[in-house]
Amino acid sequence: MKEKQRGILNPPLLPLISIITLLYFIYYLWWRASSTLNPQHPFFSWLLWAAEAFGVISFLLFTVFTRDINPRVKHKAPKPGLKVDIFVPTYNEDSDILEATLTGCQRVTYPHLTWVLDDGNRPAIKALAEKLGCKYIARPEHDHAKAGNINYALQHTSGEFIVVLDADMVPQPEYLDRTLGYFEDEKLALIQLPQEFYNQDSIQHAKHGASWHEQSLFFRVIQPGKNAFNSAFWCGSPSIVRRKALEQVGGVATATITEDIHTNVLLHSRGWKSMFVNEPLAYGIAPQTIKAFLLQRMRWAQGTMQLYRSKDCPMWIKGLTIMQRLAYLSSFLAYFEAFQKFILITIPILIIGFNVFPMRVGVLDFVIHWAPYFILNIIANQVGGRGVFQYFKTEKYNLLKTIIFIEASFTLFSRKPLKFKVTPKSVDDSVYRQERISLLWYMGILGSLVGAMLFAIYKAVAPGMYNITWDAFVIAFVWSGYNSYVIFLALKEVFEKRHERKQYRFTVSDTGTLLIKGHVVPCTVVDLSHRGAGIIIHNPMPGESADIQLIVSPQEFSSMTLPVKEIVTSRVLTDGRQHLGLVFADDLGNDTGKLFEYLFVQQPRKAEAAIYRLLLWDPFALLRRKHTA
Repeated sequence: MKEKQRGILNPPLLPLISIITLLYFIYYLWWRASSTLNPQHPFFSWLLWAAEAFGVISFLLFTVFTRDINPRVKHKAPKPGLKVDIFVPTYNEDSDILEATLTGCQRVTYPHLTWVLDDGNRPAIKALAEKLGCKYIARPEHDHAKAGNINYALQHTSGEFIVVLDADMVPQPEYLDRTLGYFEDEKLALIQLPQEFYNQDSIQHAKHGASWHEQSLFFRVIQPGKNAFNSAFWCGSPSIVRRKALEQVGGVATATITEDIHTNVLLHSRGWKSMFVNEPLAYGIAPQTIKAFLLQRMRWAQGTMQLYRSKDCPMWIKGLTIMQRLAYLSSFLAYFEAFQKFILITIPILIIGFNVFPMRVGVLDFVIHWAPYFILNIIANQVGGRGVFQYFKTEKYNLLKTIIFIEASFTLFSRKPLKFKVTPKSVDDSVYRQERISLLWYMGILGSLVGAMLFAIYKAVAPGMYNITWDAFVIAFVWSGYNSYVIFLALKEVFEKRHERKQYRFTVSDTGTLLIKGHVVPCTVVDLSHRGAGIIIHNPMPGESADIQLIVSPQEFSSMTLPVKEIVTSRVLTDGRQHLGLVFADDLGNDTGKLFEYLFVQQPRKAEAAIYRLLLWDPFALLRRKHTA
């Protein structure tokens, strides 16, 4: 089989663009410090300058660690006979979610054992594991959450390599064939794979362009770049870990609630290697709601703060190289970008409301210097981000994370124990109320910005109220308008997301047949889940509506016969055809496993092409792809 090119070739102009951008950034900071600070407000002047300087430092680290994201090791097929255990830790996830993952595990072609690590001690999950041919472990005590669950399973298994999959992360059949061969390097402790998601209507997926999600830049550009310095991070799932390496560091770290990156630090400190393989080989469920999204990011941020205040802090633990320390630092500083965002949001409010102008500069002079700074920033990040960096999308999500990251940063100075909170994988009827509550801070900030702009207009026309310069007024007003626009876009995208179904419907275009008491009704299946389907029929429905079965006949996959419980919606389309919404029976019968495989193993493959078309964004990409295939 031909080797697939999964990495993205480095743009030839990237080094030149990065150098020009950095040189201008340095000049801009010098100009700001030497020519624009307001001596009447030194604190706020230097605070704003520090926020801009923080952005330059972040860009420098981003440039260093993404300059080369090509694969550094050629793929090798694994040797036969390796002992592999697949661990699927679970606590309270729905059995349907777990069944999809276990179905994927059983389709993995390389010989292995699949273990369900049930911290919920649920008889139904034990029965599900047995039905699907998986092993089952339930520990008597439940300390240290996921880390403790994995450590307990390590004591009761013997595989040389451990695959770790979250309860919702469905592996592809070639998962082990594409990864185990790298472990011929005896110093390789772990392989991390990208986190990709099949529910492309999630809160972290862009509304337009479903293949892009909030973690795209990290997993498609930043993580591959860390390979150059042996500093790729373990993100928990999906991954493979060498048992020997885990045992040497005492198992999965339990002192923080982000056990993966903590364990990663310990492995690197002992001289072990990590590798990121930029190939989507498993697909999971992204947080569906803003509440779940923020809860997950809060846990990540708090766990990182715990790590940095611990004895295993990457800044001083022995055994790490300078570049590894910088790699950890760059990801750590990403959480403090929230303070930068907060400063940039509140400064124009201070200017308008309290006449505090932290710059002494005219509008024209400011625009002449700031415009190249802003444009170069976008261009350099776009090129360095290989097309995955998308400015407004990234800005929206960074703003939505601002408050929780600021809140989480105080964990750096607190010794209060933190409880591991599982990210919700489904939604309930209170989802919209919860979303409004989760966004109260951001609605308040938007209201403050709009209020500041209205107050600015009032001050400009009211006699005796105008007491800042015209230059300050223009800069503050435009600045507030920009911030308001970005926050409005972020809130609008969240509130426009609909969560009417608890199970994700895959968009399909499959031939179907509706059987209704002897009547055969040809149809097209347009969306499908394990709980229902949407179909389009050309001919009128027969009068009967009982004993219904839907036969789905996809291309290049076996037909499935699924019992229908009821028809819940019916509407006539503009072209005269009829759209029906079906709900399946609770017991799907003999084709249950086949349906789960089709949905959760086969369907995500179709999204992969779209994902990597997004990455290959420059005009020469197609030629290079043919050349390297």
